[in-house]
Amino acid sequence: MTIRTQEPLLKVIEKLEAQIEAPKILGWSFSRNHRPYAGTISNSGFKIHRIIHYRNSFLPVIRGQFESLSDGTIVHISMSLHPMVVAFLSFWLLMWYSVSIPIFILEILSGNLPKFEALLFLGLPIFLLLIFVCAFWYEADRSCQELTQIIGGKAL
Repeated sequence: MTIRTQEPLLKVIEKLEAQIEAPKILGWSFSRNHRPYAGTISNSGFKIHRIIHYRNSFLPVIRGQFESLSDGTIVHISMSLHPMVVAFLSFWLLMWYSVSIPIFILEILSGNLPKFEALLFLGLPIFLLLIFVCAFWYEADRSCQELTQIIGGKAL
């Protein structure tokens, strides 16, 4: 996603700094009085995540790059899953299919298991992964809208 604003770079950084706090060492706090995002920001870009008080594996890690122009600033934003979530999903899918595919091939070939039930079982992780991706993009879209409002520009 790209956000364009007429504001100079320093003003954009100032607006973002007002909404971003330094990351906590332990990663949590009992206080509910905080800014909406935590992370780091510099003159070249930022890396942030939304602060929440519940578990949510779908929250994106947000990275931004600033591009200063003569008539304003462009902020290039990319979002990704946390690397630990990607590692868990990869491991889960690898284990699921490395165990289930050989079993189901043997059962189908021996005639003990109907093909339709086997396809349902093999398709379940793909369906769950689709739900996971949809939830991630819902959270990413929410963060894009919030960042567009904070920066005061328009999404391109």
